[in-house]
Amino acid sequence: MDAQEKLADLEVLSRMAARLAGRDPDRHLTIKISDVFAFDDVMWRYPDFLLRAQAAYDMLRSGTLSTTIAGLPF
Repeated sequence: MDAQEKLADLEVLSRMAARLAGRDPDRHLTIKISDVFAFDDVMWRYPDFLLRAQAAYDMLRSGTLSTTIAGLPF
C-alpha cells in the first residue's frame, strides 16, 4: 500500500469518526483562543478525529480485531 492510499483510507476513517461523534465531517470549524486560531479547517481534519482514524487504521492493518462483534461470531 502506498502513502496516497493510506491517506485516502485515513480520510474515510476520520470522516466516519466525525460522523459517529454527531458532527458533519464537511462543516468548517474554527476554534479561536483569545486572538490565536487553534484550529481552522473542516471537521474531519480535527486532530481528535484524525487520531481516532489512525488508531482504527492501525487496528485494521494489524489483523488483531476481535472475532466477535456485539456477541455475534464472524
